Amino acid sequence: MTIEQLDSEKVLISLCSEDMRDYSLSFDTLGIYDEHSRKVLLRLLRLACNKTGMNFGSKSVLMEALPHQSGCLILVTLIDKGPKRKTYRVKRIETKPCFCFQGAEELLCSLEILRDRGIALHRNSLWLYKDRYCLVFDYPVVPQRARQVLSEYAESIELSSLQIARMKESGKLLCGFNAVEIIGSRI
Repeated sequence: MTIEQLDSEKVLISLCSEDMRDYSLSFDTLGIYDEHSRKVLLRLLRLACNKTGMNFGSKSVLMEALPHQSGCLILVTLIDKGPKRKTYRVKRIETKPCFCFQGAEELLCSLEILRDRGIALHRNSLWLYKDRYCLVFDYPVVPQRARQVLSEYAESIELSSLQIARMKESGKLLCGFNAVEIIGSRI
């Protein structure tokens, strides 16, 4: 086995067929996914570090194995890690509850029941979108009592900000801020 430093970033390790046999290596299984090969490669890397005085600690190491007629050549290249990669955290997509009614009769019946039971809901708007009446809330959770009433008459869905933007773009606003309170008081 010979170890020679080619430049400040490269080291060449030559293994003859006897070295390959002594380390129980074959070119077919040589790689980091074979546990025995990985241990031998790390050992060879430490030997190269001791012989050349190169420091591998703060750099990434690229090892390339090349077959040779009398064994194997391993080219070790040091690569600067560069600046620390910036990590990004994916924000949780906020959704808003929406109740879609098939017709005006279902909408008015549910609003009448809410008014009769004294359930007050604020910060919601009513839209006509794709031939359905959509009651959109500006907060993430509708109170349980109100959800039970509305779910009897409408389909409950969660809308992302993109879906709400589409509704605003191609739908028609029927009542802006407190739709349940305004429409419910006129029934």
